[in-house]
Formats: sequence, structure tokens, C-alpha cells
Amino acid sequence: MVSEYDLPCSECGDSLVRAEVTTADGSTLTVAECRSCGGRYYPESTLQQI
Repeated sequence: MVSEYDLPCSECGDSLVRAEVTTADGSTLTVAECRSCGGRYYPESTLQQI
């Protein structure tokens, strides 16, 4: 199965890496982030937590 981390960034075409972001309540969520342009993509598992 293809995940967000296997796909290129839709903004610049560079590869995506796994990153964690902190929410307002202090919990962390895993996102796919582009190191080149800063684009963020939210995996389905993260969207289910929101």
C-alpha cells in the first residue's frame, strides 16, 4: 500500500519525510512534510485523530 511518505510533494516535487507537530492541547500528530518548501500532508491515521 502506498503511503503519503512514498509520494512526492505536490508543490515542488521533492520527497516527503515523517515529522511530528504539537497540537494546542500538547499532544503530537504525525504528518508528511516537505523539507524543501514546508508543505504538510496529513496521513489518514492523523486525520482520524483530529
